Amino acid sequence: MTSFYYKARDRYGVLTSGYLDASDRKAVAQQLARIGLTPISILETQTLGITQQLERWLISFTRIKPEEMIVFTRQLAAVLEAGIPLIEGIEAVAEQVQDRRLRTVAFKIKEDIAGGLTFSDALDNYRKVFSPFIINMVRAGEKAGILPQVLDRISNLLEKDLETTNKIKTATRYPLMVLVALAIAFVIMTIYVIPQFASFFAAFKTELPLPTKMLIWFNRFITRYWYWFVGLVALGYWSFQRFISTEKGRYQFDHFILSSPVFGPLFAKIYLSRFSRMLASMLGSGIPIIEALSITSEVVENKVIARVIIDVRDEVNKGKSLHEPMRGSRVFPPIAVAMVAIGEKSGTLENMLNRVADYFDREADYIIKNLTPLLEPMLIAGLGVILLIFALGIFLPMWDLVKIYKSF
Repeated sequence: MTSFYYKARDRYGVLTSGYLDASDRKAVAQQLARIGLTPISILETQTLGITQQLERWLISFTRIKPEEMIVFTRQLAAVLEAGIPLIEGIEAVAEQVQDRRLRTVAFKIKEDIAGGLTFSDALDNYRKVFSPFIINMVRAGEKAGILPQVLDRISNLLEKDLETTNKIKTATRYPLMVLVALAIAFVIMTIYVIPQFASFFAAFKTELPLPTKMLIWFNRFITRYWYWFVGLVALGYWSFQRFISTEKGRYQFDHFILSSPVFGPLFAKIYLSRFSRMLASMLGSGIPIIEALSITSEVVENKVIARVIIDVRDEVNKGKSLHEPMRGSRVFPPIAVAMVAIGEKSGTLENMLNRVADYFDREADYIIKNLTPLLEPMLIAGLGVILLIFALGIFLPMWDLVKIYKSF
């Protein structure tokens, strides 16, 4: 058996790639046909060269910061707009890239293009670096001859995503700092303070209250069996990661996130904003709506939203208007559905989708601004419970000692 690297499209026109073991290229084509894929190219992996295969395998684990990708796409759009040829433009931008990994990938892409690949096909060799959204947007830009404009749209969209991510980090920084401080205080009290009080109370040989017994028991458990505690935490983390790595587990976790009272509405609006803006960008770049919906379902990070998008795509593929399955999904609010319906009727769907994205962005911004006031009561309640436990555990036995002393 020989390993082959293939590129193929599904029935919606979405490009996919991967490796298959077969006796020859014909057998690979037959395997792809059985799963509904139309092959574009099939290469025996040996023809890539061992060094090239190793380089691409290493790059497959590469993750690039959003800031670097924004700068790369924006600068490339600028040099192409200035009339510089693609290969020279990529080389010029790559030399300015600060991230060593992205610079390496950019030079590899330049070599692939010089070897005869299109820009989008060269990007497709590095799917761990470039998302399906970027690859298909570039492919549409190549076909329409508007690659600089498409790259500029990509950079704007990535920048918008980064702004939203930074807002969430800013809003959650204070609550996280409080939680970390509480955790540190709890550990210090449990490991260092409680043992001192325990030895003090033991000298009087008095019956200790239940809260004090609980604190002492917890201290002894942590100090004597800390390795069990660490092991249980590690096992829990491993089990959780394994659970969400499955399709069913990830769906259930994403459903839980969307159902949570504080963060659920926020993340729902963020995901729907990304969906609307990406769909608008792809439609504006000339990508057919069925293919655009397929791509957005791959890119969106929440499996619940992704499944809704797939259902919408299937209904649109049957001949329905976009707003009809959106209304039936119960995920999109009525105002968003109404705006999409108006956009379809007036022929301004791209513009309306951008307005829908702006609407979701404003809603998300409002939630983010009020996130700290929403979380503060819960943090205060948690702090109060911890302080109450320690106060009862320490001061109740002291009160008993005072009563014993007074009785003499």
